[in-house]
This record gives sequence, C-alpha cells and structure tokens, in this order.
Amino acid sequence: MEWHSFFIGLLSASFAYALFSQNEDEEPIIEKDQNDDDIEINDFTARHVTLSCQTCRKLKRHKEIEPNLFQCVKCKRHVDIRVS
Repeated sequence: MEWHSFFIGLLSASFAYALFSQNEDEEPIIEKDQNDDDIEINDFTARHVTLSCQTCRKLKRHKEIEPNLFQCVKCKRHVDIRVS
C-alpha cells in the first residue's frame, strides 16, 4: 500500500467520524400537566426559549407573546403550541 493512499483513507475516516458524531441539542419537550385546564394565568411574563424556526430553518430564540404562543426574534414568525 502506498503512503498517500493510507493518508487519504485516514483523512476520509476522520472526516466521516466528525460528520456523523456531532451531538446537536434536541428541541425541548414541553409536557402539559393534566390539571392545567383549571389554571388561569393572570400574571403573564414573557420568557425566551430556543425553538426550531420553520422560516429560518435553524434553532432560534423565540419570545413568548401569549401563553404557549411564541414569536421568532429574527423573522417574527409565530409558533403556536397551544392545545386546541
């Protein structure tokens, strides 16, 4: 085996390992408590969460404008996760 073939194979293997071994954070799972239907929210404070934006196609910060209704900080697209 020639040395340049060995180094090309080693470089290809390290590239494939780096490509497939990335651990990206998953979207946060928001669980709904069964007793949430009886609770009314009077003191609403806006919070920022990281969600996947469909327009930006990336994980972006979203601001909560209503309970469980979020707006992308960059493109202003609304993400509604309210239960119907």
